[in-house]
Amino acid sequence: MPDIEQTLYAIVKQERLARDRGDWDAMTALYWPGATVRVTWFTGTSDQFIDMSRARGRGDNGMHTINPTRCLLAGDRALVESPGQILLRPHIDGVECDLTAWCRFIARLERRDSEWRMTLFDSIYVKDRIDPVDPQAGLTLDHERLAAGRPSYCHLAYLNRQGGFTVPDDLPGVDQPDLVDAFYATQQRWLMGA
Repeated sequence: MPDIEQTLYAIVKQERLARDRGDWDAMTALYWPGATVRVTWFTGTSDQFIDMSRARGRGDNGMHTINPTRCLLAGDRALVESPGQILLRPHIDGVECDLTAWCRFIARLERRDSEWRMTLFDSIYVKDRIDPVDPQAGLTLDHERLAAGRPSYCHLAYLNRQGGFTVPDDLPGVDQPDLVDAFYATQQRWLMGA
C-alpha cells in the first residue's frame, strides 16, 4: 500500500501545482471525465472549473500549499485528505493584500484500467484572514459584508462576492461540525461503493 499511497499523494499535489501554474492540460489529465470540483466560487465539473479558471486568468497569482497526510483505500477507490493553505494576493479597494485560508483538501480518486485519477476535489474550511501587504496601508473591510460570511471562510467569501461570484453558505467548515460530519459520512459511503 505505501507505493499506492505515494502515487495518490503525488496526483493530488500535482493537481494543485498545475492549477497554480495555469498548466490546464496537465490538470485535465489528472481528472476523470465528469469529475466534480467544489470551491467557494465554483461547483461543477473539472472541465468547467478548468475553463473558468483559465478565463479568470488564474495561475501564477495564487498558490496552494498541500500536504497529503491521510489515505483511505478500498479496492479501486481512494480518499486523500491534505491539510493545506490557499494563498492569494488580491487588491481590495486599491490596497494590495495577502489572503490566507487554511483548509483540509479532500480528493476522491478512482483506478480505471490500472490508472488512478481524481473524481472529486473539495475542501473543509478551517479559517482565513486578510492582511495588507504594507502594514501601514489603510485597509477597511465592510464589516457587515464580512459578517455575512461563515467564520470558517468569511474572507474568501468576501473576496469572491466582491468579484461577482455567488458563495454558498453550506460548504463544510469547522464552524458547523454537523456539515463536516455529513461531508465525511458521504465520502465514506462513496469509498465503500455507494
